[in-house]
Amino acid sequence: MNIKQIAKDTAKMLQNYLTYQAVKTVLAQLSETDPP
Repeated sequence: MNIKQIAKDTAKMLQNYLTYQAVKTVLAQLSETDPP
């Protein structure tokens, strides 16, 4: 069990998840200010 690799993978996954959440939030705000 390589702890450093697990930590790297976890950090990467968390970063991707937070980026995804940020994009979702921005898109939701944009759709509120400029409805189709």
